[in-house]
Amino acid sequence: MKILCVDTSTSAGSITLSEQDRILGEFNVDSGQTHSARLLPGIEALLKSTGLGLADTDALAVICGPGSFTGLRIGLATVKGLGYMHSKPIIAVDAFDAWFEKFSELQGVVIPVLDAGRGEIYTRIYGRGSEQDQVLSPGSVDKAATFVKGLSFGAATFVGHGAEVHRSLIIGRNQPGWTIRTADLFLGRALARIAHRKLKSAEVVSAAELEPYYLRKSDAELNWKES
Repeated sequence: MKILCVDTSTSAGSITLSEQDRILGEFNVDSGQTHSARLLPGIEALLKSTGLGLADTDALAVICGPGSFTGLRIGLATVKGLGYMHSKPIIAVDAFDAWFEKFSELQGVVIPVLDAGRGEIYTRIYGRGSEQDQVLSPGSVDKAATFVKGLSFGAATFVGHGAEVHRSLIIGRNQPGWTIRTADLFLGRALARIAHRKLKSAEVVSAAELEPYYLRKSDAELNWKES
């Protein structure tokens, strides 16, 4: 089963074409160029370089949020359009699960932290053990200082770009059992692994059913209500 995966949730874009556990090709870029300028050309170039077309894929996958509102809208609209045109099932994966998957070797409490701007962060808390993974708290958006102050775990690993942005707050709690793991922003490979599992269990939606996972209103909507 071949899946074309797209992530535009941050400034770093990922386009990945995978077949089971094998990456057939990938396109990762973090630059000043917008997703609207590089996403469709990137998909076209990736497919051409692998000698495949969208007709050869079995499904599309996309990070549905949370993240950059503009980036998410571009990614979701593109995947929706391709899904409609080619009658492909779509696999929606949220960014928290992708970050958790990106650090699949970590054990114990793992907290993806995504920068939301305005001093806020998107977070979800996971627990990974020998038997099964658990979601210890649902996705939420909070002031970074408030969230970090409210944590009571003696040991935890923070991942995601928000953890680096708010490193001083996390380290400032002076918890010896807390660590921050840094990495690039590219989620394509993690998305691909999750997507294949979801496709195998038929966790798919149609283009019409695909929805974003925002967690909060955009700055434009907030500013409009305040004016």
